[in-house]
Amino acid sequence: MAKLKVAGAWVGVLEVELDNWTVPMLRAEVARRSNLGTESINLISAGKVLRDDDGSQKLSQLGLKNNSKVLSSRVAVDEGKSLKAKFLAEEERIARLARLNGLGAEAASLPSSQQGVLGD
Repeated sequence: MAKLKVAGAWVGVLEVELDNWTVPMLRAEVARRSNLGTESINLISAGKVLRDDDGSQKLSQLGLKNNSKVLSSRVAVDEGKSLKAKFLAEEERIARLARLNGLGAEAASLPSSQQGVLGD
């Protein structure tokens, strides 16, 4: 058994088996002890956000060791959804700009007699 020192939304020490526990299991335990929903708990260790992904990665595979420190922060569910929407909108904007920049490069490589045709 390894000890994880948890601070933030809940403060305490958890005894876990790093080779058996996954991020969803850790998140559920912290949520249970802090009386919050699992969707409102964000876990960070060694500067990295611990993500659920497919839920199969063990804590030891993520680099957690005995006496590792984990920050548990509380996030508003609606805030997380709005941040995701903003992130997706920003990705779309970047993709559109990249396409436009690609068109500009194509137009610059055309002979001057054909450049007006591309923009019409």
